[in-house]
Amino acid sequence: MKTVIHVSSPDPNDQREAIANTLNLVGDESVFTPGDDVVGLANGAGIRMFVEATTAQRELVSELRNREVDLRACRNALRGMGVTDADLLPGVDGVPSGSGELARLQDEGYGYIKAP
Repeated sequence: MKTVIHVSSPDPNDQREAIANTLNLVGDESVFTPGDDVVGLANGAGIRMFVEATTAQRELVSELRNREVDLRACRNALRGMGVTDADLLPGVDGVPSGSGELARLQDEGYGYIKAP
């Protein structure tokens, strides 16, 4: 299984829900098996979850990394916030364009889930 979860909301509650839904996905043994690929991709104001994270969000992001979820943030959005890859939480990688990354992943057969 290959799945990308897309987050663009600036709302911290939506971001937490997206993280919780991702953890639910990788914890669901009826659909997820070790070795499956899950990507959490933030663009727009959603990148705040990987830059301006609260302590609780940092812990949840750390749990995603521990569960081998690949975390990516749009560099266009980072530039718009006046930050760079160096400002991202550990384990989060910048990608040139969130929209481009979504298109590429879907072209590679990833299922798409739009977070709140």
